[in-house]
Amino acid sequence: MRRFLLLLCLLWAAPVWAARITALESQPGRVIITADGPLPAAQAFALSTPFRLVVDFVGVVEPGLSAPGTNSVSNLRAAMFAPGTARLVIDLKAPVIIREARAQGNQVTLLLERAPPDVFAAAVARGRKPLPLLRSDGPPPLPTLATGSFSLPPEFGRTRGAPDKPEPEKPAAEPPAGKPAITPPRPAPEPLAEPQATRSGVKSRTGGKPLVVIDAGHGGKDVGAIAVSGGYEKDITLAIAREAARILRDRGRVRVKLTRDDDRFIPLGGRVRIARDARADLFISIHADSAPNDQARGASVYTLSAVASDAIAERLAARENKADIIGGVNLGVEAPEVGEIMVDLARRATNNVSVQFADLLQNGLEEQEVGFRGEFHHFAAFAVLKAPDVPSVLLETGYVTNKADAERLFSSEGRQRMARGIARAIERHLTGK
Repeated sequence: MRRFLLLLCLLWAAPVWAARITALESQPGRVIITADGPLPAAQAFALSTPFRLVVDFVGVVEPGLSAPGTNSVSNLRAAMFAPGTARLVIDLKAPVIIREARAQGNQVTLLLERAPPDVFAAAVARGRKPLPLLRSDGPPPLPTLATGSFSLPPEFGRTRGAPDKPEPEKPAAEPPAGKPAITPPRPAPEPLAEPQATRSGVKSRTGGKPLVVIDAGHGGKDVGAIAVSGGYEKDITLAIAREAARILRDRGRVRVKLTRDDDRFIPLGGRVRIARDARADLFISIHADSAPNDQARGASVYTLSAVASDAIAERLAARENKADIIGGVNLGVEAPEVGEIMVDLARRATNNVSVQFADLLQNGLEEQEVGFRGEFHHFAAFAVLKAPDVPSVLLETGYVTNKADAERLFSSEGRQRMARGIARAIERHLTGK
């Protein structure tokens, strides 16, 4: 009788058809789970404080597995959560969501993307949801736009309309570095919609080669930040924008338009209007930062969010958004569409593609050994990013108030490396190559 009960327990804990997870791997924009057979089904949910993604598979993992992370993923760990359920915990450095799960053979690839705080909060609030494993006869697809990141599938928080009531999550022990159960925050605004980019790149809005508008921040009477050496931010941004444009034009894969090709002042609304009127497929605004602390250094990128990712991002957006005051411009007269943009620009699909490009930009600058200010990607309400129909990012190339950063940014070699990283990211985003 004892043997019979033991046999029942073993069968219950590990059905004969359950696949055994054998390996975990983190790559930029994706997590790969390998098993000794097909994994048939999964559910997923998000947790905060600290940020985590949890995926439960019908399967077995014995003993527990772990693997180091990449980019915004700090660590992977998996262990048995319940009989027949293998739990994967993705520990995060910053908010990340799962766009979709691709299954091919004995591997499942989770495609990931960085997300604004309100989008991640919405995912947490929705609780556990089925995560469809999309089957494919071919190899798992590369991340959208070559190495980018991805949006949440409808079943994991993208359904339009009223949000589902979150399914109660029972407190339970997690794999080795388990954390106590977290009470989800109150629901946030509707999350992002699906991006329009594809594996082969971006479909140009005007036909032919895709178009990028590169914006050299500041200019004319608006000198921007003043460096420790006395130089001006406006000169750095123009030099980098010109060099990035030259590289892209020489390669001939995309079209390029500069908001300014000389030392002149353009209102913030005017910069946005240039990109919109040109029906640009991408807008990147180039800047250089400053800080009271001369030790602050490194590049960073910003995408639009009504909720700033940190106090530094909030202060920086407030400062950059005052650029028109320097020029004596009345935004209500000079750029009447900005009022609409404040509403429209929360358009989810556009912002989602902006987030994808931010990840590609990080990879491009890493290849050029450009140092970052802690976590590279941040969120803030920059006026220059508020084009509702143009994916937009703002790149801070470094701190001109830091001696090392200033020397790099005012040197020909330093600007060229920055421009090469920017141009490479733009090409990967717009062409998928």
